[in-house]
Amino acid sequence: MNNHQKSTFHPLGNFLNPALALLGQGLRKSPIWQKLNFANHPYLCKGLIVLN
Repeated sequence: MNNHQKSTFHPLGNFLNPALALLGQGLRKSPIWQKLNFANHPYLCKGLIVLN
């Protein structure tokens, strides 16, 4: 099952990570984004680790 998950989600992670990075760079200066990012940080990390 692990190999199947990697083959399924790795391309998705490769696509999403640069998109999220670019989006984050644009939104990081916003106070609202900083609050959301602080609140969701553990969930985002878990999601990115799973995708990678």
